[in-house]
Amino acid sequence: MTNAASTPLSLAAAQDFLRAQSERIAVDPMTNSVFAFAQSLFQDLESGRTRVADLEKFAGDLHLTLIEERADRFREQHYDADPKAGWSLVRAALETHAKQDFDTYRDAVQQNTGGIVFTAHPTFALSRALRQAFTSHVSRPSKSSRAALLKHIREDSRAWNQSINLVGEHEEVQDALRNAAGAQQAYAALVMQVARKAFPDRWRDLRPYLPTLASWVGYDLDGRTDIHWSQSLTFRLREKADQLARYCDRLEAMSGASKIAPLARLIIRLRAAAKDADADAGLFAQDLTDPEHLVRAANALTDHSKRMILDAAEITSVLDEAIPAADDALAAALIAFRAEVESLQLGTARIHLRVNAAQVRTVINRDLGLETEDRELGRLALAELSQKARQSTPVQVNFADLFLEQSTARRQFMMCAQILKHIDSGSVIRFLIAESENPATVMGALYLARQYGVADKLDISPLFETPEALETGGRFIERLLDEPEFLRYVQERGYLSIQLGFSDAGRFIGQVAADMAIERIHNLIARALAAKTDGVALLIFNTHGESMGRGAWPGSFGQRLDHVLTPWTRNGAAARNLRLMHEVSFQGGDGFLHFASLPIAETSYAAWCHRALSSPPDTSKDPFYTRTDLVWDFYRSLRAWHERLFVNRDYGRLLGDFAAGLVVKAGSRQKRRTGGPTGPRALRAISHNATLQQLGVPANTAAGIGSSLQRENDRLVDLINRSPRMHGLILLALRARVMTSLPALRAYANVFDPSVWIAHSRLAETDRTAAYRAVYYGLRDNDNSVSINRIANVLAIDLGKFDRLLAQLDDAPSAEERHEGRLDLHALHAIRQALMMRAFILVGQVPRISERHDADARDLMHMVLDLRIGEAVDLLMDIFPRARDEDTPFKTLTETGSEAKSAAYGYDRIHRDIIAPLDEIDRALHGISLAITHAYSAFG
Repeated sequence: MTNAASTPLSLAAAQDFLRAQSERIAVDPMTNSVFAFAQSLFQDLESGRTRVADLEKFAGDLHLTLIEERADRFREQHYDADPKAGWSLVRAALETHAKQDFDTYRDAVQQNTGGIVFTAHPTFALSRALRQAFTSHVSRPSKSSRAALLKHIREDSRAWNQSINLVGEHEEVQDALRNAAGAQQAYAALVMQVARKAFPDRWRDLRPYLPTLASWVGYDLDGRTDIHWSQSLTFRLREKADQLARYCDRLEAMSGASKIAPLARLIIRLRAAAKDADADAGLFAQDLTDPEHLVRAANALTDHSKRMILDAAEITSVLDEAIPAADDALAAALIAFRAEVESLQLGTARIHLRVNAAQVRTVINRDLGLETEDRELGRLALAELSQKARQSTPVQVNFADLFLEQSTARRQFMMCAQILKHIDSGSVIRFLIAESENPATVMGALYLARQYGVADKLDISPLFETPEALETGGRFIERLLDEPEFLRYVQERGYLSIQLGFSDAGRFIGQVAADMAIERIHNLIARALAAKTDGVALLIFNTHGESMGRGAWPGSFGQRLDHVLTPWTRNGAAARNLRLMHEVSFQGGDGFLHFASLPIAETSYAAWCHRALSSPPDTSKDPFYTRTDLVWDFYRSLRAWHERLFVNRDYGRLLGDFAAGLVVKAGSRQKRRTGGPTGPRALRAISHNATLQQLGVPANTAAGIGSSLQRENDRLVDLINRSPRMHGLILLALRARVMTSLPALRAYANVFDPSVWIAHSRLAETDRTAAYRAVYYGLRDNDNSVSINRIANVLAIDLGKFDRLLAQLDDAPSAEERHEGRLDLHALHAIRQALMMRAFILVGQVPRISERHDADARDLMHMVLDLRIGEAVDLLMDIFPRARDEDTPFKTLTETGSEAKSAAYGYDRIHRDIIAPLDEIDRALHGISLAITHAYSAFG
């Protein structure tokens, strides 16, 4: 294989090459610009004109470009990283309420409006060092911040990804929560500043309610068995110790506080209680499978010394006593501090426990003899569980009961009881039930909550995320509210808690259809609750991530929040006199970026507060809500298209095999669900979306629209142009369409096409021909190429229709503009494909392997074809060990031996020519996978 010159490795040259190839489509419609570039780079690698290191460096340059563009978008979302800009909007909203009267202001700042939840979703793909450099570049972009980005981009981060674990994730969420708490303090201080100026005689009567902070990192057992109950308790005790110490520091820093006797005593008590909680955490961190360790830890915690603080009321009562006697400045600070204590209680965040509905059903079926496996929402099981919940007598539990219990669901309820008895008795705990499809499951959870005496502090919340739940969720809640026992529970709590999962819903039925279904279920449940009872609020926890495929609007925070809880929903609740409380999630490492420093945390929290204090715009004239025939025909057609795609066997192959190797480890939770269904349904939402991103086709967001309502195209275009809601949904899909590349997808099909390798073998040097044939033999029974092309054809037909629809919209970018926006990604995909092809050839050159090993050359080829290159390198290292170092114990032998170097006893040539280059390629591919995520502003 020879060319006159190597392909220039610069962004400008790559873009020119790609444009020139694209222009050939008019002559040859089969032209693929991405694969043409990939083949050119591959031939340069094969001829020796280009090294793997050269391509890795070029990919790093592209990575820098993409992460800088992501930083620009992030900075714009965060008021140019200027907290003052965010707080000025909040101040204006507060002053608007204050201009009316004191009662209006008090209602605005004392009302529970919801809050923010930090989750452990696996989006920690970028190393912590790179994320810190990103945060610095967002805050103060400069040559030095850019250099820091490039430095960490160039680093080999494979070890970081493999080392991700729950402890590290918990440390990261605590850092984010520390910054979020600082933002909370800034908001509380601003509330008091505005109040003191507007109401000089009444501001001391205020008791502000701060948007809450919550976390399920370390408490989420949905789909995982690696979190021992003692680890969750250890986390909570350390959180308590940290928070009590912060409360102490806050009080000590207040001018004049230590001169007020009750506050001085409280400072001493907080410091002592913090030390005790830290000591308890140390005991619970031991191996509690050893009964002796358990007894020691349990007895220390349950001793309840006089130094221990068990309820935040023990703090707020002292503050209430001190506030009347304090001067104005100190009183205002104490009122703000009191609001923080009320919000956080005795931890760094409120607790969200999560289990799967199947875990609750196991208890119901096994322990209670009730069958709820059917999906018919059986009234018999519901009625029996309601009766059991009503008649339940609380039982006492201790840590031995927790130790001996085998049921996950029961253990979680027991742990709730122990937390409330011995760590934080005043805090409210959320109990989330994933994949809820049967109301009997929720009633079973209420029965268990009553049995363990925690129902008065536990908010049981079904999570609606599956297609079945999205269809029946409204009736689900109606059934529950028809049961007097559940209605009594909701009235006692003061609100009904529900959770909606944008990520999984979008995986099953497409993100646009999921957004529509979730808005519908919001309103159905609101209507059902308002019809059943007065004075009870609705708490909606919208779990969504940072990417378009997981429900995040790619614009301002205000647009994002209006996307997940629409103005229509808010207006409808207000019309029904139903108060809404709204929570949103920030998921994993990508989500924590919004709280990675105090200034950025303040802008994020300020955006939330501004929306909570502002009224939604009028939606009565939006045709999306009046043309329901057209809208829901569109929804049903779009949903059906995605459901067909999801069960398409070729789609399942697309997401498996080699594509899984494109997705780096990004969290402590497994990528796939263990047991249960197979295929795409077994793949978790983030891994599913991440795989589509890596293939260049975010189909769950961009696709399906073109194939919906084809006969009503003109009316659909008119609706999109006139309806703010429909326009927003289509803009979401349009953004995904801009990042969708069918040439990149088809290029992967070419990489795995056996005929391509036969064609290349004819051009290969004689000594390489066998390697090309080895790749061909490895691929000849492989269906990847066929399946990828079939899915590409399905998408091409649909996206072609979508493109024609976009051409009729008022503000959509042209096809040429969209193509230009993909050139950087095209270059990255081409580099990756060239490196993959080079890896295939390298493994094709592996010599015959001795039968004493448990693997042969074909096994190695299949590993590399599946992009398990790291595994292949490790196996090759075992099969072909390096030569021993000269400095060995045998060096002291006095008898003369062979004069041959020790390299003769090893496989240095194989290491130099095959193993080391494969490892180099693996490192480069890892970096490219990280780079591609930036185009989508998130992993998965």
